[in-house]
Amino acid sequence: MLSALGILIAALGGMMFFPAIVDLAYQSNDWHAFLGGGSISVGFGVALFLAMRGQEGEWSIRSSILFVNGSWFVLSAFAAMPLYFSSLGISYADAYFESASGFTTTGSTVLSGLDTMAPGLLFWRSLMQWLGGLGIVAIGITILPMLGSGGQKLFFLESSEQSDNPYPRIREFAVKIAFVYMFLTAACAFSYFALGMTFFEAVNHAMTTLSTGGYSTSDGSMAHFESVGIYFAGSLFMFFGGLPFLYMIRFFSEDRARDPQIGLYLKGVLIAAVIIFFAKQWLSPGPVIEDFAISLFDVISIVTTTGYGAGDYQEWGALFVVLFLILTFFGACSGSTAGGIKQFRFVIAWLIIKNAVAKLIHPNRIVPMRYGTKVVDDEMAASTLSFIFLFFLTFMVFAIALQLCGLDFVTAMSASATALANVGPGLGPIIGPAGNFSSLPDIAKWLLSIEMILGRLEILSALTILMPAFWRW
Repeated sequence: MLSALGILIAALGGMMFFPAIVDLAYQSNDWHAFLGGGSISVGFGVALFLAMRGQEGEWSIRSSILFVNGSWFVLSAFAAMPLYFSSLGISYADAYFESASGFTTTGSTVLSGLDTMAPGLLFWRSLMQWLGGLGIVAIGITILPMLGSGGQKLFFLESSEQSDNPYPRIREFAVKIAFVYMFLTAACAFSYFALGMTFFEAVNHAMTTLSTGGYSTSDGSMAHFESVGIYFAGSLFMFFGGLPFLYMIRFFSEDRARDPQIGLYLKGVLIAAVIIFFAKQWLSPGPVIEDFAISLFDVISIVTTTGYGAGDYQEWGALFVVLFLILTFFGACSGSTAGGIKQFRFVIAWLIIKNAVAKLIHPNRIVPMRYGTKVVDDEMAASTLSFIFLFFLTFMVFAIALQLCGLDFVTAMSASATALANVGPGLGPIIGPAGNFSSLPDIAKWLLSIEMILGRLEILSALTILMPAFWRW
């Protein structure tokens, strides 16, 4: 496990040399921060790998859980170094918050002045989210389903692929998913460039669009471009980022299967966008096409937990604040780069409710619950309900803790919600779409960093290590 972690740390260090090259190309002095951070990371990673190589046995469920949890916390710590060493002059708490937000594709930020920031720093923020998004998909279709995280066994490979050794099959899918991810990123960058962004802006926003991360090169986020075409293109590629990547690579193959969460995802986005569009036309009217583009963009941005802003919906009225707060919890599909509760859990929760009602009417009738072609057994149902309960319990615990740190009620509640659901902006004048998290106390930033990682790890797999039984070898 530690040798594998060493490889990841060294690889992350190698990635830091790319923003160093960008800074050198733009004649920015921050290249040394990435050179130093990259050198330290590569050196430590290689040393850890060499020290632990050959000393570890086969991987178990316990070691997988430790590796997944440890990776997000440790990689965020190393990724924060260039930000801390740079000319930004921020504390390590700020740097860690920014890197944790990047890797978890949350999109919350403590930085301002993005329009004049060193290009290497902007590129590093985007690259962290792009790498995090790819890692999230990989973990979402391999490790978490094997751990039974919140009902995700539904999304492991087909039963025939689980029998003896599923890992060669997993590697095959991982390569295909990486190809789809890179292809969609390139297509998104080309679209943005064709619609008026500079090449640098297009590449950065493409990386944070497909990863549903939401970091931008401007303080104004996507509203900076004031382009209906960019809003529609962003909506399309954010929607793709919220689809199951396993489904996308199987779409043109013979073994594709119907996935009920996709239908719910599509209908939910369209219905929410139409409601918000008509409400905005009624309460805060603007040009019809532009209002629809902004409504669709903001809905998809929140549902996919991207966190871009095409408009400050807090200025439209209290109704929109409530609607977008509700959308914060939903999330897109399992197996995507999005966070949140995820659509498949709502499908399963509805199946459980229907089954309970049916048993009240016909007590002796036994009808299996089916998610598409797969049977939802009692273990999956219990795991799903446990996750939903823990999600809201974790949200409330952190919200109360943030209030004890001195945050007001609205800021604490929305900060907890946006961190756990990996959305990005919160509500209120401090952390709303027009603000950032820089003014929060350091203890609040550390708590939110932990909560972002908990949300990304689907809570159950992270909380497992707190159980005494986990440590009984």
